Amino acid sequence: MRSDKRTIMMVIGAVLLMGGVIAWLLSSKPTAGTVKKAKETDPHQVIGSTIEENKDGRKVWSLTVESMVYDRKAQIDHMKGIKGTFYDEDGSTMTVTADEGDVDVKTKSVILTKNPKGTTSTNGTVTADKIPGTTKADCHCRRHARLTKDDVVATGGKATFNVPMEHATLEQDAHVQKGDF
Repeated sequence: MRSDKRTIMMVIGAVLLMGGVIAWLLSSKPTAGTVKKAKETDPHQVIGSTIEENKDGRKVWSLTVESMVYDRKAQIDHMKGIKGTFYDEDGSTMTVTADEGDVDVKTKSVILTKNPKGTTSTNGTVTADKIPGTTKADCHCRRHARLTKDDVVATGGKATFNVPMEHATLEQDAHVQKGDF
């Protein structure tokens, strides 16, 4: 009789142990494969888009981008694959390209930051490490600015110029060369 009681107790213990393990497995949360909900501050990406700024009924700039990520917290659009045009009040334009750049959503200011290049409708070209395009008539290039128009090449650490490149100001180790290069 003692062995029967012992067997029954072992069966009851095994059933309780297995019931505890099954209850633990059913109540535990999975550690892999969970889905993270998007937060309000997470960026939103747009593929293939055109954005533009208009002021007083005239177009100031227009950019076509391969992709754009909106950072809601900073209120900045981070762009890649940029092609576009800046428009001057006198009707001249500067066509631009860049691998990357940003647009401040509040001020509508643009800064082209990776391999920026510009060509004006008056046969001028500009390259620099950064080319900001603003809603003002002048453009301000930063670091390694190089402006060319006709037979003139101007370089400097900073350059400020109007889109038709009739007027330019160079700072920081400025050089201007006319004629044969």
